Amino acid sequence: MRDLTEKPGPFATAYLDASHDTEDAAHAGGLRWAGARGELAEQGADEATLAALEAAATRDDPPVGRAGRVLVAAGGQVLLDRLVPEPPASARVRWGSVPDLVPLLVDQGEPVTAVVARIDDTGGEILLARPGSDPEPVGGKVDADPAGPVHKVRGGGWHHLKMQHRVEETWRRNTAAVAERIDTLVSETAAGVVVIAGETQSRSRLRGALGERSSGIAVEVEHSTAAGSDELEEAVEAAVRDVVDERRHAALEQLDQALGRPDGLAVHGVEPVLAALRATAVETLFLDGGVARAGRVWVGEAPTAVATREDELRAMGAEPVQQLDVDDALLRAAAASDAAFVPLGGGRSGFVGRPVDDGVAAVLRFPLPPGA
Repeated sequence: MRDLTEKPGPFATAYLDASHDTEDAAHAGGLRWAGARGELAEQGADEATLAALEAAATRDDPPVGRAGRVLVAAGGQVLLDRLVPEPPASARVRWGSVPDLVPLLVDQGEPVTAVVARIDDTGGEILLARPGSDPEPVGGKVDADPAGPVHKVRGGGWHHLKMQHRVEETWRRNTAAVAERIDTLVSETAAGVVVIAGETQSRSRLRGALGERSSGIAVEVEHSTAAGSDELEEAVEAAVRDVVDERRHAALEQLDQALGRPDGLAVHGVEPVLAALRATAVETLFLDGGVARAGRVWVGEAPTAVATREDELRAMGAEPVQQLDVDDALLRAAAASDAAFVPLGGGRSGFVGRPVDDGVAAVLRFPLPPGA
């Protein structure tokens, strides 16, 4: 999201029902977009930005089944186009000085890239599943020794034993080649999970050959699955959901523990969190989407120049530029300072953390000095 804080606005944001599960889905989708376009135009969106959004909203490769689409555009360019598993409860559009990101972040988990491997004795096929996309092959089949023997034969004596050793060495070399490719992809893409599909012994060999980082995020699929199959895609989706859930549980537990300690590494309430954002001290921002935070926040040229009063901002040497809704100001400042985001509740996340003042809290990188 940080890239969006560095782009000049104003921004058009649209939350659309992108479902394609009925015979008249294309027609219904067109009508929904026409309504959203009209609302954005009434709010002042320019024609170039509306045209860019329309091209994305009505493109020819719709998702299958129920889905939602979140679009952000500015200056005639689409800056964010994300498919989400469920359509919004109702269409939502906004033309404003900052993108409307709260519903997306509260409803959806942090995007996770998955590296997928289909492994057997002859090598393996590697696929990459980026957020919002199905697994796609990366190169061809990986095998270090395509001419080597891969099948053991029955029999006894030294000849057969030597042949078995050659077969096992071929397996090892092929597995090592696949593992090396996976380790490279995990490093290059910052993948959050490695999904291994294939026969049990092949999966075990591959997991043992992976580097520490890849092995630590690897999960296995019980049955071999074909690339592009529903079974494989479902396995990847389940693995990604588990990663997101684990990260959220860990973050909520970290917040709970930090709030219970006197070392000042967690704060809650709008004013303390704004102070932490001004100091770029926020490691993780927590918002409860079910809590309404009234009021506006003054912001300066820098996204982290935030305060509830103009004079407070000027006292810090920052000239007030505009007022934003509390949530927009918090998210913009957090994204600009490389903070993480975790929902405390609300939306479809299903997670509920401990109650905090104003439904907002932060785990800090370092304690704030007194009076900050």
